[in-house]
Amino acid sequence: LGIFVAGSGMYPLLNPDDPQNADPIIINEEALAKPMYARYAYSWLALFFIRFKYYFAWMNAEGANNIWYAGFEGFDEKGEAKGWEVSNNIDVIQFETAPNLKTLSAAWNKKTANWLARYVYIRTGGSLFATYGMSAFWHGFYPGYYLFFMSVPLISFCERLGRKKLTPRFGNGKKWSPYGIVCMITTSLFVQYMIQPFQLLAFDWAVVNWKNYYFIGHILAVIFYVVVSQLPTPKKKEA
Repeated sequence: LGIFVAGSGMYPLLNPDDPQNADPIIINEEALAKPMYARYAYSWLALFFIRFKYYFAWMNAEGANNIWYAGFEGFDEKGEAKGWEVSNNIDVIQFETAPNLKTLSAAWNKKTANWLARYVYIRTGGSLFATYGMSAFWHGFYPGYYLFFMSVPLISFCERLGRKKLTPRFGNGKKWSPYGIVCMITTSLFVQYMIQPFQLLAFDWAVVNWKNYYFIGHILAVIFYVVVSQLPTPKKKEA
């Protein structure tokens, strides 16, 4: 919690003096006068520190549950403890180093992700728009939620295509390989770009923010999909 308070104090997204009405820090005149890379770096740091309030809440709740064994998974047939994952709702390291959106989503708000997968994704035949649309509705009615969650399927489509066309060529199954590190950085950059409206909330603020990045995340995703889809699919190696 201290990291969130200190970090968000140094790198606020919204205007601390009037967060509901004044222009957010990241789209005010002073910020927009800076180069795009500087504005993005600031936003990346701001969002990084914001996540710590969620980490604190979930890990504190997990500890509270584990104190009275609500998070205990029980014993196996040999009488050995299975673990303490029942109350776990976040895997911080896995989230921060996720090489793809699938891993990132599975590490964040695990119980809600499981519910969405079981009761929306599976029951709608694997519809990403229905799943993320339900997630946006669950969060509320601010336009920023819908702009973010309705953009996530675009990243998912690119990720699936990349896993099919590129991973067999460059991946070796290791997370910390050169290819894995490139995937981590790419995932972080794209997700941090897409998620900014989630924090800005208002439609006009969100659009202005993306506009001043020239909608680069959406455009690059579309280009990636069009280009990579033209590549031949590598044949599976015979065992």
